[in-house]
Amino acid sequence: MASPDEYDVKIEFIKHSDNQEKIVDIAQNDSDWHVRQFAVAYIEDEETLKDILVNDPISSVSIKAMEQINDIDFLTDACLNNPFSHIRLATLTRITDESLLSSEDLSGLLNSVAINDPNEFIVKLAVENNSFNSPEVLISIAESGHDEEIRKIAISKITDEKILSDFALNDSSVFIRREAILNPNLIDFDILSEVIRNDSDEFNRRWACEKINDKDYLLKLLFNKSFYHRLDDLSLNHNLDCEDYFKGIYENSDDEYHCLVSVNLIKDNTFLDNVVLNESDVKIRLEAIKNNYFSNQKILNDLISRENDSDILFYAISKIRDENTLVNYIQTHLNDSRPTLQAILNVGDIGLLRDLTKHSNPKIRLNAVRSISHNLKDDYNVILKDIALADENRDVCLEATGAVTDSYDLIEIADRNDDNEIRAFALKRIPTSRLLDGFLFVRDSDIHSSDFRQKLKSFALEESDDEIRHIAIFKLDDKGTLDRIACLENDDSIVAKNRLNTLFEDIKRIDNERLLKKLISSG
Repeated sequence: MASPDEYDVKIEFIKHSDNQEKIVDIAQNDSDWHVRQFAVAYIEDEETLKDILVNDPISSVSIKAMEQINDIDFLTDACLNNPFSHIRLATLTRITDESLLSSEDLSGLLNSVAINDPNEFIVKLAVENNSFNSPEVLISIAESGHDEEIRKIAISKITDEKILSDFALNDSSVFIRREAILNPNLIDFDILSEVIRNDSDEFNRRWACEKINDKDYLLKLLFNKSFYHRLDDLSLNHNLDCEDYFKGIYENSDDEYHCLVSVNLIKDNTFLDNVVLNESDVKIRLEAIKNNYFSNQKILNDLISRENDSDILFYAISKIRDENTLVNYIQTHLNDSRPTLQAILNVGDIGLLRDLTKHSNPKIRLNAVRSISHNLKDDYNVILKDIALADENRDVCLEATGAVTDSYDLIEIADRNDDNEIRAFALKRIPTSRLLDGFLFVRDSDIHSSDFRQKLKSFALEESDDEIRHIAIFKLDDKGTLDRIACLENDDSIVAKNRLNTLFEDIKRIDNERLLKKLISSG
Protein backbone atom coordinates (compact mmCIF):
# COMPACT_ATOMS: atom_id res chain seq x y z
CA MET A 1 0.00 0.00 0.00
CA ALA A 2 1.32 3.46 -0.91
CA SER A 3 2.37 5.88 1.82
CA PRO A 4 -0.01 8.83 2.38
CA ASP A 5 2.31 11.14 0.41
CA GLU A 6 2.60 8.70 -2.52
CA TYR A 7 -1.15 8.14 -2.52
CA ASP A 8 -1.91 11.87 -2.64
CA VAL A 9 0.57 12.42 -5.47
CA LYS A 10 -0.96 9.62 -7.56
CA ILE A 11 -4.51 10.80 -6.94
CA GLU A 12 -3.65 14.36 -7.95
CA PHE A 13 -1.93 13.09 -11.11
CA ILE A 14 -4.99 11.02 -12.10
CA LYS A 15 -7.33 13.96 -11.47
CA HIS A 16 -5.44 16.37 -13.71
CA SER A 17 -3.77 14.19 -16.33
CA ASP A 18 -4.95 13.74 -19.94
CA ASN A 19 -2.58 10.83 -20.39
CA GLN A 20 -5.00 7.92 -20.77
CA GLU A 21 -2.17 5.44 -21.32
CA LYS A 22 -0.60 6.33 -17.96
CA ILE A 23 -3.97 6.27 -16.16
CA VAL A 24 -4.71 2.82 -17.63
CA ASP A 25 -1.29 1.62 -16.50
CA ILE A 26 -2.02 2.81 -12.94
CA ALA A 27 -5.50 1.24 -12.99
CA GLN A 28 -4.11 -2.11 -14.12
CA ASN A 29 -0.78 -2.32 -12.29
CA ASP A 30 -0.55 -0.09 -9.21
CA SER A 31 0.11 -2.06 -6.03
CA ASP A 32 -2.41 0.00 -4.02
CA TRP A 33 -5.96 -1.09 -4.89
CA HIS A 34 -7.35 2.21 -3.59
CA VAL A 35 -5.32 4.00 -6.26
CA ARG A 36 -6.39 1.49 -8.94
CA GLN A 37 -10.03 1.98 -7.98
CA PHE A 38 -9.70 5.77 -8.22
CA ALA A 39 -7.98 5.53 -11.61
CA VAL A 40 -10.75 3.32 -13.06
CA ALA A 41 -13.21 6.22 -12.83
CA TYR A 42 -11.01 8.21 -15.27
CA ILE A 43 -10.67 5.52 -17.95
CA GLU A 44 -12.52 6.22 -21.18
CA ASP A 45 -11.98 2.96 -23.08
CA GLU A 46 -14.67 0.35 -22.36
CA GLU A 47 -12.51 -2.59 -23.50
CA THR A 48 -9.94 -1.66 -20.88
CA LEU A 49 -12.69 -1.41 -18.26
CA LYS A 50 -13.94 -4.87 -19.25
CA ASP A 51 -10.43 -6.26 -18.87
CA ILE A 52 -10.14 -4.74 -15.37
CA LEU A 53 -13.55 -6.06 -14.39
CA VAL A 54 -12.52 -9.58 -15.38
CA ASN A 55 -8.96 -9.59 -14.08
CA ASP A 56 -8.54 -7.32 -11.03
CA PRO A 57 -8.36 -9.44 -7.86
CA ILE A 58 -10.02 -6.78 -5.69
CA SER A 59 -13.81 -6.72 -5.81
CA SER A 60 -14.08 -2.96 -5.24
CA VAL A 61 -11.90 -2.27 -8.31
CA SER A 62 -13.87 -4.70 -10.50
CA ILE A 63 -17.18 -3.24 -9.39
CA LYS A 64 -15.93 0.30 -10.08
CA ALA A 65 -15.03 -0.80 -13.60
CA MET A 66 -18.46 -2.36 -14.05
CA GLU A 67 -20.10 0.92 -13.09
CA GLN A 68 -18.30 2.67 -16.00
CA ILE A 69 -19.32 0.10 -18.65
CA ASN A 70 -22.39 0.73 -20.82
CA ASP A 71 -22.24 -2.35 -23.07
CA ILE A 72 -25.48 -4.00 -21.98
CA ASP A 73 -24.64 -7.35 -23.63
CA PHE A 74 -21.38 -7.48 -21.70
CA LEU A 75 -23.13 -6.52 -18.44
CA THR A 76 -25.81 -9.14 -18.98
CA ASP A 77 -23.16 -11.78 -19.59
CA ALA A 78 -21.27 -10.69 -16.46
CA CYS A 79 -24.48 -10.87 -14.45
CA LEU A 80 -25.07 -14.45 -15.60
CA ASN A 81 -21.59 -15.91 -15.98
CA ASN A 82 -18.93 -14.03 -13.99
CA PRO A 83 -17.37 -16.56 -11.57
CA PHE A 84 -17.43 -14.09 -8.67
CA SER A 85 -20.72 -13.61 -6.83
CA HIS A 86 -19.91 -10.01 -5.83
CA ILE A 87 -19.60 -9.05 -9.50
CA ARG A 88 -22.82 -10.83 -10.46
CA LEU A 89 -24.64 -9.18 -7.55
CA ALA A 90 -23.36 -5.67 -8.26
CA THR A 91 -24.12 -6.02 -11.97
CA LEU A 92 -27.65 -7.27 -11.37
CA THR A 93 -28.25 -4.41 -8.92
CA ARG A 94 -27.06 -1.86 -11.47
CA ILE A 95 -29.14 -3.33 -14.30
CA THR A 96 -32.30 -3.30 -12.19
CA ASP A 97 -31.72 0.05 -10.43
CA GLU A 98 -30.88 1.92 -13.63
CA SER A 99 -33.51 0.15 -15.81
CA LEU A 100 -30.91 -0.75 -18.43
CA LEU A 101 -33.14 -3.42 -20.02
CA SER A 102 -36.63 -3.48 -21.45
CA SER A 103 -39.21 -5.11 -19.18
CA GLU A 104 -39.26 -8.21 -21.39
CA ASP A 105 -35.46 -8.57 -21.44
CA LEU A 106 -35.23 -7.89 -17.72
CA SER A 107 -37.82 -10.57 -17.02
CA GLY A 108 -35.78 -13.07 -19.06
CA LEU A 109 -32.56 -12.11 -17.24
CA LEU A 110 -34.20 -12.45 -13.83
CA ASN A 111 -35.58 -15.86 -14.78
CA SER A 112 -32.10 -17.07 -15.79
CA VAL A 113 -30.56 -15.73 -12.58
CA ALA A 114 -33.26 -17.30 -10.42
CA ILE A 115 -32.86 -20.69 -12.09
CA ASN A 116 -29.08 -20.86 -12.46
CA ASP A 117 -27.24 -18.64 -9.97
CA PRO A 118 -25.69 -20.69 -7.11
CA ASN A 119 -25.74 -17.72 -4.71
CA GLU A 120 -28.99 -17.64 -2.72
CA PHE A 121 -28.77 -13.92 -1.97
CA ILE A 122 -28.58 -13.13 -5.69
CA VAL A 123 -31.48 -15.48 -6.38
CA LYS A 124 -33.48 -13.72 -3.66
CA LEU A 125 -32.74 -10.34 -5.24
CA ALA A 126 -33.97 -11.62 -8.61
CA VAL A 127 -37.13 -13.24 -7.24
CA GLU A 128 -38.03 -10.12 -5.22
CA ASN A 129 -37.90 -7.88 -8.28
CA ASN A 130 -41.31 -6.74 -9.54
CA SER A 131 -40.37 -7.76 -13.10
CA PHE A 132 -39.85 -11.37 -12.02
CA ASN A 133 -43.20 -13.02 -12.59
CA SER A 134 -42.75 -16.21 -14.62
CA PRO A 135 -45.40 -18.62 -13.26
CA GLU A 136 -43.36 -21.71 -14.18
CA VAL A 137 -40.17 -20.47 -12.51
CA LEU A 138 -42.07 -19.24 -9.44
CA ILE A 139 -43.69 -22.64 -8.99
CA SER A 140 -40.38 -24.43 -9.54
CA ILE A 141 -38.64 -22.29 -6.90
CA ALA A 142 -41.56 -22.67 -4.49
CA GLU A 143 -41.49 -26.45 -4.88
CA SER A 144 -37.78 -27.21 -4.91
CA GLY A 145 -35.90 -24.16 -3.60
CA HIS A 146 -33.48 -24.75 -0.74
CA ASP A 147 -33.85 -21.35 0.93
CA GLU A 148 -37.16 -20.93 2.76
CA GLU A 149 -37.18 -17.14 2.46
CA ILE A 150 -36.86 -17.38 -1.32
CA ARG A 151 -39.62 -20.00 -1.44
CA LYS A 152 -41.87 -17.66 0.55
CA ILE A 153 -41.26 -14.79 -1.86
CA ALA A 154 -42.05 -17.07 -4.80
CA ILE A 155 -45.29 -18.27 -3.20
CA SER A 156 -46.36 -14.70 -2.46
CA LYS A 157 -46.26 -14.05 -6.23
CA ILE A 158 -48.12 -17.17 -7.40
CA THR A 159 -51.61 -16.47 -8.73
CA ASP A 160 -52.79 -20.03 -9.47
CA GLU A 161 -55.20 -20.91 -6.64
CA LYS A 162 -54.86 -24.66 -7.22
CA ILE A 163 -51.08 -24.46 -6.75
CA LEU A 164 -51.51 -22.26 -3.68
CA SER A 165 -54.03 -24.71 -2.22
CA ASP A 166 -51.54 -27.54 -2.51
CA PHE A 167 -48.90 -25.53 -0.63
CA ALA A 168 -51.41 -24.37 2.01
CA LEU A 169 -52.56 -27.91 2.75
CA ASN A 170 -49.52 -30.09 2.19
CA ASP A 171 -46.16 -28.34 2.57
CA SER A 172 -44.08 -29.57 5.50
CA SER A 173 -42.96 -26.04 6.45
CA VAL A 174 -45.35 -24.07 8.64
CA PHE A 175 -44.07 -20.80 7.14
CA ILE A 176 -44.52 -21.92 3.54
CA ARG A 177 -48.09 -23.00 4.32
CA ARG A 178 -48.68 -19.63 5.97
CA GLU A 179 -47.40 -17.72 2.94
CA ALA A 180 -49.80 -19.63 0.72
CA ILE A 181 -52.69 -18.98 3.13
CA LEU A 182 -51.90 -15.26 3.22
CA ASN A 183 -51.68 -14.99 -0.57
CA PRO A 184 -54.74 -12.92 -1.63
CA ASN A 185 -55.31 -15.29 -4.57
CA LEU A 186 -56.28 -18.12 -2.21
CA ILE A 187 -59.95 -17.44 -1.50
CA ASP A 188 -61.61 -20.88 -1.69
CA PHE A 189 -63.54 -21.27 1.59
CA ASP A 190 -63.40 -25.07 1.36
CA ILE A 191 -59.59 -24.98 1.20
CA LEU A 192 -59.42 -22.47 4.05
CA SER A 193 -61.74 -24.63 6.12
CA GLU A 194 -59.42 -27.61 5.59
CA VAL A 195 -56.56 -25.46 6.89
CA ILE A 196 -58.65 -24.57 9.93
CA ARG A 197 -59.53 -28.21 10.57
CA ASN A 198 -56.10 -29.76 10.07
CA ASP A 199 -53.18 -27.31 10.27
CA SER A 200 -51.03 -27.85 13.35
CA ASP A 201 -50.07 -24.18 13.58
CA GLU A 202 -52.34 -21.81 15.54
CA PHE A 203 -51.44 -18.75 13.47
CA ASN A 204 -52.04 -20.53 10.17
CA ARG A 205 -55.49 -21.60 11.33
CA ARG A 206 -56.36 -18.11 12.51
CA TRP A 207 -55.20 -16.45 9.30
CA ALA A 208 -57.38 -18.90 7.40
CA CYS A 209 -60.31 -18.07 9.70
CA GLU A 210 -59.78 -14.37 9.12
CA LYS A 211 -60.11 -14.82 5.35
CA ILE A 212 -63.61 -16.34 5.62
CA ASN A 213 -65.95 -13.36 5.48
CA ASP A 214 -69.23 -15.24 4.95
CA LYS A 215 -71.17 -15.46 8.24
CA ASP A 216 -73.41 -18.31 7.07
CA TYR A 217 -70.41 -20.36 5.98
CA LEU A 218 -68.75 -19.76 9.36
CA LEU A 219 -71.84 -20.89 11.23
CA LYS A 220 -71.90 -24.11 9.22
CA LEU A 221 -68.31 -24.75 10.30
CA LEU A 222 -69.11 -23.97 13.93
CA PHE A 223 -71.92 -26.47 14.05
CA ASN A 224 -69.94 -29.17 12.23
CA LYS A 225 -68.64 -31.58 14.88
CA SER A 226 -65.40 -32.20 13.03
CA PHE A 227 -64.49 -28.54 13.73
CA TYR A 228 -65.23 -28.66 17.45
CA HIS A 229 -61.52 -28.79 18.33
CA ARG A 230 -61.10 -25.49 16.43
CA LEU A 231 -63.81 -23.45 18.14
CA ASP A 232 -61.24 -21.15 19.74
CA ASP A 233 -59.79 -20.31 16.33
CA LEU A 234 -63.18 -19.81 14.68
CA SER A 235 -64.50 -17.67 17.51
CA LEU A 236 -61.87 -15.00 16.83
CA ASN A 237 -63.23 -14.26 13.37
CA HIS A 238 -64.49 -10.67 13.46
CA ASN A 239 -67.41 -11.62 11.19
CA LEU A 240 -68.93 -13.71 14.00
CA ASP A 241 -70.66 -10.94 15.95
CA CYS A 242 -73.68 -13.12 16.73
CA GLU A 243 -74.18 -12.78 20.49
CA ASP A 244 -78.00 -12.83 20.43
CA TYR A 245 -78.01 -15.64 17.90
CA PHE A 246 -75.88 -17.88 20.16
CA LYS A 247 -77.95 -17.02 23.22
CA GLY A 248 -81.05 -18.03 21.29
CA ILE A 249 -79.46 -21.35 20.28
CA TYR A 250 -78.57 -22.10 23.91
CA GLU A 251 -82.01 -21.20 25.23
CA ASN A 252 -84.11 -22.89 22.54
CA SER A 253 -82.16 -25.79 21.04
CA ASP A 254 -82.52 -29.39 22.21
CA ASP A 255 -79.27 -30.33 20.55
CA GLU A 256 -76.56 -30.65 23.22
CA TYR A 257 -73.77 -30.10 20.70
CA HIS A 258 -75.32 -26.84 19.42
CA CYS A 259 -75.63 -25.64 23.03
CA LEU A 260 -72.00 -26.51 23.71
CA VAL A 261 -70.87 -24.51 20.70
CA SER A 262 -73.03 -21.53 21.60
CA VAL A 263 -71.89 -21.36 25.24
CA ASN A 264 -68.33 -21.40 23.93
CA LEU A 265 -68.97 -18.24 21.91
CA ILE A 266 -71.14 -16.11 24.22
CA LYS A 267 -69.32 -13.09 25.71
CA ASP A 268 -71.96 -11.84 28.17
CA ASN A 269 -70.54 -12.32 31.71
CA THR A 270 -73.93 -12.30 33.42
CA PHE A 271 -75.31 -14.84 30.98
CA LEU A 272 -72.30 -17.12 31.54
CA ASP A 273 -72.62 -16.77 35.34
CA ASN A 274 -76.20 -18.02 35.07
CA VAL A 275 -75.15 -21.03 32.96
CA VAL A 276 -72.43 -22.02 35.45
CA LEU A 277 -74.81 -21.73 38.40
CA ASN A 278 -77.95 -23.30 36.96
CA GLU A 279 -77.13 -25.57 34.00
CA SER A 280 -77.72 -29.25 34.80
CA ASP A 281 -75.71 -30.62 31.87
CA VAL A 282 -72.11 -31.06 33.13
CA LYS A 283 -70.61 -30.73 29.64
CA ILE A 284 -72.33 -27.40 29.01
CA ARG A 285 -71.36 -26.06 32.44
CA LEU A 286 -67.77 -27.04 31.70
CA GLU A 287 -67.80 -25.09 28.42
CA ALA A 288 -69.18 -22.03 30.21
CA ILE A 289 -66.37 -22.22 32.80
CA LYS A 290 -63.74 -22.65 30.08
CA ASN A 291 -65.10 -19.63 28.19
CA ASN A 292 -62.51 -16.81 28.35
CA TYR A 293 -65.25 -14.30 29.25
CA PHE A 294 -66.26 -16.17 32.40
CA SER A 295 -64.19 -14.97 35.36
CA ASN A 296 -66.57 -14.54 38.33
CA GLN A 297 -64.25 -15.18 41.29
CA LYS A 298 -67.03 -15.56 43.87
CA ILE A 299 -68.72 -18.28 41.85
CA LEU A 300 -65.37 -20.01 41.26
CA ASN A 301 -64.44 -19.92 44.95
CA ASP A 302 -67.83 -21.32 45.96
CA LEU A 303 -67.74 -23.89 43.19
CA ILE A 304 -64.60 -25.74 44.25
CA SER A 305 -65.96 -26.36 47.74
CA ARG A 306 -68.92 -28.37 46.42
CA GLU A 307 -68.01 -29.61 42.93
CA ASN A 308 -67.15 -33.26 42.29
CA ASP A 309 -66.48 -33.29 38.57
CA SER A 310 -62.68 -33.40 38.03
CA ASP A 311 -62.72 -31.48 34.72
CA ILE A 312 -64.86 -28.66 36.12
CA LEU A 313 -62.61 -28.44 39.18
CA PHE A 314 -59.50 -28.33 37.00
CA TYR A 315 -60.72 -25.43 34.84
CA ALA A 316 -62.24 -23.60 37.79
CA ILE A 317 -58.98 -23.78 39.75
CA SER A 318 -57.01 -22.59 36.73
CA LYS A 319 -59.01 -19.32 36.89
CA ILE A 320 -58.99 -18.72 40.66
CA ARG A 321 -56.82 -15.79 41.72
CA ASP A 322 -57.36 -15.87 45.49
CA GLU A 323 -54.25 -17.28 47.17
CA ASN A 324 -56.01 -18.41 50.36
CA THR A 325 -58.59 -20.38 48.38
CA LEU A 326 -55.85 -22.20 46.48
CA VAL A 327 -53.81 -22.91 49.61
CA ASN A 328 -56.86 -24.27 51.39
CA TYR A 329 -57.76 -26.50 48.44
CA ILE A 330 -54.23 -27.94 48.26
CA GLN A 331 -54.10 -28.64 51.99
CA THR A 332 -57.47 -30.42 51.96
CA HIS A 333 -56.96 -32.30 48.68
CA LEU A 334 -53.24 -33.16 48.75
CA ASN A 335 -52.97 -35.79 46.00
CA ASP A 336 -51.81 -35.98 42.40
CA SER A 337 -55.20 -35.31 40.82
CA ARG A 338 -55.34 -32.78 37.96
CA PRO A 339 -57.17 -30.13 40.05
CA THR A 340 -54.63 -30.33 42.88
CA LEU A 341 -51.64 -30.24 40.55
CA GLN A 342 -53.15 -27.21 38.80
CA ALA A 343 -53.71 -25.48 42.15
CA ILE A 344 -50.04 -26.06 43.04
CA LEU A 345 -48.99 -24.45 39.75
CA ASN A 346 -51.12 -21.40 40.47
CA VAL A 347 -50.22 -20.82 44.12
CA GLY A 348 -47.43 -18.45 45.13
CA ASP A 349 -47.04 -19.28 48.87
CA ILE A 350 -43.30 -20.05 49.04
CA GLY A 351 -43.57 -21.68 52.46
CA LEU A 352 -46.20 -24.13 51.24
CA LEU A 353 -44.30 -24.77 48.02
CA ARG A 354 -41.08 -25.54 49.91
CA ASP A 355 -42.97 -28.09 51.99
CA LEU A 356 -44.44 -29.62 48.83
CA THR A 357 -40.96 -30.06 47.32
CA LYS A 358 -40.37 -32.62 50.09
CA HIS A 359 -43.60 -34.56 49.48
CA SER A 360 -43.29 -38.28 48.72
CA ASN A 361 -45.22 -37.94 45.44
CA PRO A 362 -42.88 -36.88 42.58
CA LYS A 363 -45.74 -35.26 40.61
CA ILE A 364 -46.47 -32.95 43.54
CA ARG A 365 -42.78 -32.14 43.93
CA LEU A 366 -42.45 -31.46 40.20
CA ASN A 367 -45.35 -28.99 40.12
CA ALA A 368 -44.10 -27.31 43.29
CA VAL A 369 -40.73 -26.73 41.59
CA ARG A 370 -42.50 -25.39 38.50
CA SER A 371 -44.50 -22.98 40.61
CA ILE A 372 -41.36 -21.76 42.41
CA SER A 373 -39.65 -21.22 39.05
CA HIS A 374 -42.65 -19.22 37.75
CA ASN A 375 -42.37 -16.90 40.76
CA LEU A 376 -38.60 -16.89 40.59
CA LYS A 377 -36.65 -14.43 42.72
CA ASP A 378 -32.90 -14.41 43.29
CA ASP A 379 -33.18 -15.94 46.75
CA TYR A 380 -35.08 -18.93 45.30
CA ASN A 381 -31.95 -20.10 43.45
CA VAL A 382 -30.63 -21.79 46.58
CA ILE A 383 -33.91 -23.66 47.10
CA LEU A 384 -33.87 -24.89 43.51
CA LYS A 385 -30.18 -25.84 43.69
CA ASP A 386 -30.78 -27.94 46.80
CA ILE A 387 -33.66 -29.72 45.05
CA ALA A 388 -31.52 -30.36 41.97
CA LEU A 389 -28.85 -31.91 44.18
CA ALA A 390 -31.05 -33.92 46.51
CA ASP A 391 -34.22 -35.06 44.73
CA GLU A 392 -34.24 -38.70 43.67
CA ASN A 393 -36.49 -38.08 40.65
CA ARG A 394 -34.67 -37.03 37.44
CA ASP A 395 -37.60 -34.98 36.07
CA VAL A 396 -37.77 -32.98 39.30
CA CYS A 397 -33.99 -32.40 39.24
CA LEU A 398 -34.06 -31.29 35.60
CA GLU A 399 -36.96 -28.92 36.26
CA ALA A 400 -35.13 -27.37 39.22
CA THR A 401 -31.86 -27.09 37.27
CA GLY A 402 -33.68 -25.45 34.37
CA ALA A 403 -34.98 -22.72 36.69
CA VAL A 404 -31.65 -21.94 38.40
CA THR A 405 -30.18 -18.67 37.10
CA ASP A 406 -27.11 -18.27 39.34
CA SER A 407 -23.92 -19.54 37.66
CA TYR A 408 -22.28 -20.50 40.96
CA ASP A 409 -25.25 -22.74 41.78
CA LEU A 410 -25.24 -24.25 38.29
CA ILE A 411 -21.56 -25.17 38.44
CA GLU A 412 -22.14 -26.70 41.86
CA ILE A 413 -24.96 -28.85 40.43
CA ALA A 414 -22.64 -29.91 37.60
CA ASP A 415 -19.92 -30.72 40.14
CA ARG A 416 -21.96 -32.60 42.75
CA ASN A 417 -24.89 -34.29 41.01
CA ASP A 418 -24.36 -37.97 40.15
CA ASP A 419 -26.56 -37.94 37.03
CA ASN A 420 -24.58 -37.02 33.91
CA GLU A 421 -27.68 -35.79 32.06
CA ILE A 422 -28.39 -33.30 34.85
CA ARG A 423 -24.73 -32.29 35.11
CA ALA A 424 -24.55 -31.62 31.35
CA PHE A 425 -27.79 -29.64 31.46
CA ALA A 426 -26.46 -27.49 34.33
CA LEU A 427 -23.27 -26.73 32.41
CA LYS A 428 -25.20 -25.79 29.27
CA ARG A 429 -27.17 -23.22 31.27
CA ILE A 430 -24.06 -21.37 32.44
CA PRO A 431 -23.57 -18.20 30.35
CA THR A 432 -20.41 -18.39 28.26
CA SER A 433 -17.83 -16.14 29.89
CA ARG A 434 -15.82 -13.64 27.87
CA LEU A 435 -12.36 -13.52 29.42
CA LEU A 436 -9.20 -14.06 27.44
CA ASP A 437 -5.96 -14.04 29.48
CA GLY A 438 -5.45 -10.39 30.55
CA PHE A 439 -8.34 -9.13 28.43
CA LEU A 440 -11.35 -8.44 30.64
CA PHE A 441 -14.89 -7.64 29.70
CA VAL A 442 -17.32 -8.01 32.59
CA ARG A 443 -21.05 -8.43 32.18
CA ASP A 444 -21.64 -10.49 35.34
CA SER A 445 -18.44 -10.25 37.29
CA ASP A 446 -19.45 -12.89 39.85
CA ILE A 447 -19.24 -15.68 37.27
CA HIS A 448 -15.61 -14.90 36.48
CA SER A 449 -14.11 -15.74 39.88
CA SER A 450 -11.00 -17.92 39.88
CA ASP A 451 -12.96 -20.59 41.80
CA PHE A 452 -15.57 -20.76 39.10
CA ARG A 453 -13.03 -20.84 36.28
CA GLN A 454 -10.93 -23.49 38.02
CA LYS A 455 -13.92 -25.84 38.24
CA LEU A 456 -14.75 -25.25 34.61
CA LYS A 457 -11.14 -25.97 33.64
CA SER A 458 -11.13 -29.23 35.62
CA PHE A 459 -14.29 -30.34 33.79
CA ALA A 460 -12.63 -29.56 30.46
CA LEU A 461 -9.39 -31.43 31.29
CA GLU A 462 -10.38 -34.25 33.63
CA GLU A 463 -14.06 -35.17 33.11
CA SER A 464 -14.62 -38.73 31.89
CA ASP A 465 -18.00 -38.05 30.25
CA ASP A 466 -17.47 -36.82 26.66
CA GLU A 467 -20.53 -34.56 26.50
CA ILE A 468 -19.78 -32.82 29.79
CA ARG A 469 -16.13 -32.37 28.85
CA HIS A 470 -17.05 -30.83 25.49
CA ILE A 471 -19.60 -28.46 27.02
CA ALA A 472 -17.00 -27.29 29.54
CA ILE A 473 -14.40 -26.74 26.80
CA PHE A 474 -16.84 -24.57 24.91
CA LYS A 475 -17.48 -22.50 28.05
CA LEU A 476 -13.77 -21.92 28.71
CA ASP A 477 -12.27 -18.44 28.51
CA ASP A 478 -8.67 -19.53 29.18
CA LYS A 479 -6.69 -19.29 25.94
CA GLY A 480 -3.72 -21.21 27.32
CA THR A 481 -5.86 -24.21 28.29
CA LEU A 482 -7.74 -24.08 25.01
CA ASP A 483 -4.47 -24.02 23.05
CA ARG A 484 -3.28 -27.11 24.94
CA ILE A 485 -6.48 -28.99 24.20
CA ALA A 486 -6.48 -27.84 20.57
CA CYS A 487 -3.09 -29.54 20.06
CA LEU A 488 -4.51 -32.96 20.94
CA GLU A 489 -5.50 -35.37 18.17
CA ASN A 490 -9.06 -36.13 19.26
CA ASP A 491 -12.58 -34.70 19.29
CA ASP A 492 -11.68 -32.39 22.18
CA SER A 493 -9.29 -30.49 19.91
CA ILE A 494 -12.09 -29.73 17.42
CA VAL A 495 -14.28 -28.31 20.20
CA ALA A 496 -11.35 -26.27 21.55
CA LYS A 497 -10.57 -24.82 18.11
CA ASN A 498 -14.21 -23.85 17.65
CA ARG A 499 -14.21 -22.17 21.05
CA LEU A 500 -11.04 -20.25 20.19
CA ASN A 501 -12.75 -18.98 17.06
CA THR A 502 -15.77 -17.77 19.03
CA LEU A 503 -13.49 -16.07 21.56
CA PHE A 504 -11.83 -14.21 18.71
CA GLU A 505 -15.25 -13.10 17.44
CA ASP A 506 -16.27 -12.08 20.98
CA ILE A 507 -13.21 -9.90 21.32
CA LYS A 508 -13.84 -8.20 17.98
CA ARG A 509 -17.43 -7.51 19.00
CA ILE A 510 -16.39 -6.22 22.42
CA ASP A 511 -13.76 -3.95 20.86
CA ASN A 512 -16.41 -2.55 18.53
CA GLU A 513 -18.79 -1.98 21.45
CA ARG A 514 -16.10 -0.13 23.40
CA LEU A 515 -15.18 1.98 20.39
CA LEU A 516 -18.83 2.85 19.82
CA LYS A 517 -19.22 3.90 23.47
CA LYS A 518 -16.13 6.12 23.18
CA LEU A 519 -17.47 7.75 20.04
CA ILE A 520 -20.86 8.36 21.66
CA SER A 521 -19.34 9.78 24.85
CA SER A 522 -16.96 12.04 22.93
CA GLY A 523 -19.48 13.11 20.35
